[in-house]
Amino acid sequence: MRNFIIIPFLLTFLQGHLYSQNNTLKSPDQFLTYKLGSRFTPHHLLVDYFKHADEASNKIKLIEYGKTYELRPLIAAIISSPQNMARLEEIRMNNLYRTGLAEGQIKKDDIAIVYLSYSVHGNEAAGSECSMQVLYELAMGSPDIDKWLANTIVIIDPSLNPDGYARFSDWSNQVSSIPNDPHAETREHNEPWPGGRLNHYYFDLNRDWAWQTQKESRDRIAFYLQWMPHIHADIHEMGPESPYFFAPSADPIHEYVTPWQRSFQEVIGKNNAKHFDKEGWRYFTKENYDLFYPSYGDTYPTFSGAIGMTYEEGGSGYSNRAILLANGDTLTLSDRIAHHRMTSLSTIEAGSNHAAALVKEFELYFTKSNQDPPGKFKNYVVSKLNQAGRIKDLTTLLDRNGIRYGILKSNAHAIKVFNYLDGENISMTPQAGDIVIPAAQPRGVLLKALFDPESLLTDSLTYDISAWSVPMAYGLDAIATEEKLDFSPYVQGSGNIIKNDAKPYAYIIEWGSVSSSNLLSSLLSEGLVARFAKYEFKVGNVLYPQGTILFMRGDNRKIPAFDDLIREKASSSIVRVATINTGFVELGKDLGSNDYPLVRIPQVLSIAGEGVSSQNIGQVWHFFEEELKYPIHLVLPEDLENVNLNNYNIIVIPEGNYHLEIDFMNKLNSWVRSGGHLIAIGTGIRQLAGKNDFSIKVKTIEEDSAEIKKEKEKLPDPYASTDRKQVSEELYGVVFQTRMDQTNPLSFGLGKYYMTLKTNPSSYAWLPAEGNAIYFDENQKYYGFAGSKAIKKMDRSLVAGFETIGGGSVVYLVDNPLFRSFWNSGKVLFSNALFF
Repeated sequence: MRNFIIIPFLLTFLQGHLYSQNNTLKSPDQFLTYKLGSRFTPHHLLVDYFKHADEASNKIKLIEYGKTYELRPLIAAIISSPQNMARLEEIRMNNLYRTGLAEGQIKKDDIAIVYLSYSVHGNEAAGSECSMQVLYELAMGSPDIDKWLANTIVIIDPSLNPDGYARFSDWSNQVSSIPNDPHAETREHNEPWPGGRLNHYYFDLNRDWAWQTQKESRDRIAFYLQWMPHIHADIHEMGPESPYFFAPSADPIHEYVTPWQRSFQEVIGKNNAKHFDKEGWRYFTKENYDLFYPSYGDTYPTFSGAIGMTYEEGGSGYSNRAILLANGDTLTLSDRIAHHRMTSLSTIEAGSNHAAALVKEFELYFTKSNQDPPGKFKNYVVSKLNQAGRIKDLTTLLDRNGIRYGILKSNAHAIKVFNYLDGENISMTPQAGDIVIPAAQPRGVLLKALFDPESLLTDSLTYDISAWSVPMAYGLDAIATEEKLDFSPYVQGSGNIIKNDAKPYAYIIEWGSVSSSNLLSSLLSEGLVARFAKYEFKVGNVLYPQGTILFMRGDNRKIPAFDDLIREKASSSIVRVATINTGFVELGKDLGSNDYPLVRIPQVLSIAGEGVSSQNIGQVWHFFEEELKYPIHLVLPEDLENVNLNNYNIIVIPEGNYHLEIDFMNKLNSWVRSGGHLIAIGTGIRQLAGKNDFSIKVKTIEEDSAEIKKEKEKLPDPYASTDRKQVSEELYGVVFQTRMDQTNPLSFGLGKYYMTLKTNPSSYAWLPAEGNAIYFDENQKYYGFAGSKAIKKMDRSLVAGFETIGGGSVVYLVDNPLFRSFWNSGKVLFSNALFF
């Protein structure tokens, strides 16, 4: 009897002790010295508040898991009961044991892990503001919250994109009126270019979860994989007239999303609805936001075993602190914070109420993934004959995502496979040394979502691209098998060890990967001179393909450190580097022939500013600075008239909706004719199409008179069919197999086929003469969804080509080869346009 008296007394004492500790915790209003929601919080103060909460509460552990490009901290707060916090590492590791990502004995604990991610788009900033209030309430506690935290770990990432958030919040605080001006036409509702949505390099981090091209994504996923949460909510904003969106998601939902994941989205959605109904707040579900493309903040966690969800609040940067709505109401930042607060707490509540079921189903998910993952393919096999640089890019991607792989120790038997190169089902014998990526592994579902040639699309109205297969994006000679293969651990190759020739005639560098481009640019930066082979040649019984890079001693005789520079750079590169001791070839042209032109030493200018696609110029900027480690000069459109173009030998015309003035176009024409090299990307080609001197023309379609007649005889379409009818003219990120002129320098290093990712239906006619390097004929093989009318526009159209104008040249890249920086074979195409 005495024990029954003591236990409640101890609980009361501990609870009182806990609350007395939290008395030192200030509310966001107290700490910031202004009312939360009255303005946007500078990022450093957001971080300071989380540090303050960490110091004031024994329920919180703050972790800095990385830094942005602009050196702002990436932080996450872990919150739970003091009892759980005392054994936090044990809980974390036990959860990893469930997945198979770590080995150990699983203990039954039924503790749910709920991860809340705020404001991956920096100008959707109400989420970051809300994160402080949610943290405060969890730390202060209440009877309900204490119950939740007894069986739940909550992870709060207050700002997934600090650089974009800082860009937006600083601008807002500089221009916003007191009191707030809710009229949409005023300056505080019109962000200047490039806006705060994107990160330092203008990348959309919400499309980068799987690819991890950006530093923030790499650091975040490394942290995410340490925890593998059971629920992940990605908290956004959208246009101000939209009410709140929460799960269940819309179709199409990827076929690898399990029935349990779908059903629990509904559990959380109904819990959110219950709280919104009490307040009379409008909301919607099952529209717009699908679960298909695997690199989002909802799909990536879903393919990682979690209940992944997007939450969208009306508002965004356009709304700033307050905006008038069509119904006469005013949507304020405080309103948006309140809505996000409600879904955040409701999600934690749902996780806690169903913690045991969540943990059980999470463990079952990984049991199946490790033993019998969905889909027909059992292995993905990458040929050892792929270039070393491409294999390194692949293994880097796999490592970052926690995907396991190995190597065949001996030749397999002949089996039926899907061949990614030509899109055919054939019989093939995998070879010893090939890389094997088994589907049966902890990350098997994500692997299959990324590697399958095509995903089942149940609804053509998808939110993003509809095809993305990694072997196609990386230009790999690879197969998918329906049989399991035995393999051994993979060992990454070391850097080059070049044969110790005292003074070789030339150094030979393999071409066709991002690593090759990086090695070439690093040597050019040292002042070395390079050439490339227009045709294949043979020396010492080794056949070198066209596009091979040669650093010849005769071109670099005035550089005393010629050999040391090449050997030093090559030793830290995965790219194959060889030496030859003669310019006399056994097949092809001798190395003194004019068919070994000089590699262009780029001096690059690109337009960057109002009207230019911030994401496209960000991709160009990132490629030069982060991958080539080579300078690029970015110039505002309004400053072009004052630029001396003779300081540059390459100008990049990026995508966007801008206009080049006639005077500059005349100046540009003259520059090209005098030897300049122009690279036009995607919609940037519109600046040149149909203009004097440029042969590029928008492709016209010859209408079939019978089809026109049939169309006219139809009854009028119903009003509700508008969206579906427009789909016939759209391309939602479709992967096309192209035809190539293998002799054209734009095709060098691309391999047998080039798979292009087409994200819009724009099409241009073939160029005259020999300028069509990559193109479509009348029979395109493609993956993903493409409307019937859009497909017809692709017939006999250009993908990549060039033309000579006077002493210069123009390259047309119809499909952006740097799209989201994950289409690695496109980077080879862009490098060809840059250097050759």
